[in-house]
Amino acid sequence: MLGWAWWGGPLLRMCARCFAAEVRKSPAPASMLWAMKRLLAALLGALLLPSAHAQLGQPTDALLKSPLFVGAQTSRAGIITLKSGVNVVLGQRGGRLTTVTITTPYTEPQGISGSSDTAVAAGSVEQRVGGSALAAQTVGAVTGYGEGLSAPLLQFLRQPDVVKQLPQGVTVDAPPLTIQAQVQGRALVLKLSMTQVPAGQFTATKNLRPAAKPGKDVVLRVYSDFQCPYCQKLELETMPALLRALPDDVRVEFHQFPLEQIHPLARPAAEASECAAQQGRFWDYKDALFRDRSWLQNNPNETFLRLAGDLKLDPGKFKDCLALRGGKAGVDAGLAEAQQLGLNATPTVFVDGYRVGNPFDTAAVLQLIDVARATR
Repeated sequence: MLGWAWWGGPLLRMCARCFAAEVRKSPAPASMLWAMKRLLAALLGALLLPSAHAQLGQPTDALLKSPLFVGAQTSRAGIITLKSGVNVVLGQRGGRLTTVTITTPYTEPQGISGSSDTAVAAGSVEQRVGGSALAAQTVGAVTGYGEGLSAPLLQFLRQPDVVKQLPQGVTVDAPPLTIQAQVQGRALVLKLSMTQVPAGQFTATKNLRPAAKPGKDVVLRVYSDFQCPYCQKLELETMPALLRALPDDVRVEFHQFPLEQIHPLARPAAEASECAAQQGRFWDYKDALFRDRSWLQNNPNETFLRLAGDLKLDPGKFKDCLALRGGKAGVDAGLAEAQQLGLNATPTVFVDGYRVGNPFDTAAVLQLIDVARATR
């Protein structure tokens, strides 16, 4: 099955984040399949930002009460046949919807072979016969995104290069959602799932705020760059309210991810914060770096030392740490972790293994915390 994830282009403009320079330069697409998957991922990413309307992660019972399932029949095997004839299988954990598999009859569309630029008129016979239209409409309904998702999904499924690839399978990752599409016999199978990173792929960090009631912690991981203006926005405008609203079982972690290619002072600031961490004051120093931006205009080390003095850190130890780059190892570890996870933008936030679509949306983060707790 061909898998593909996209990280740049229109989504960059729609979602406030800093992107690493080298990953923003997408390689030349080998075919229109690459380009169309990029288009779909962009649209999906934009749609997933206002995640309050999403059905995935919500209680399954609520979805079953929606108009889509009125008159549906359920087999002993758990296959739900809608009035439209579409078969739906719902996957759940802890009573929460985590996967949706949609199966519709499929005949390869006619009249679209040849150039990838072939246009298919909306509502034409060619657009209807393949079954992809019904599948896309069902995806829009079951996710709660309606035409905003079904329209680009249908456009994607109707592209000639995609049609050719469907027997082998196509996967599009647009965190926090993954869509898999494959033709199996005379059926088109679409599977939607919440993208989740296995816990073992994350690296432990000492830069953490323990849960108020530690135990089975839900972990909020923030991957950040001190020079990134969107990271500053998150820290100054979103995090204060979020921290006040966090449930008692949530641990907050800060992971170093300086985008050195576009932010040359991000690493020195990160190393300075690691020096403060060695004296037990990481969080206070981190906050000071985001509040006081004079280190971006003046000699950064002078500001780093002044901020350390403001926090009553041992000046000699801090100065030696800066000079000897005592914080380098901690920053290197953060960069290695980010690379292993395939991250390329800051701020990036995870709740357990679920990537937050919009880290500036406090309600969405809190909602995902509930999902993470329920789906363990």
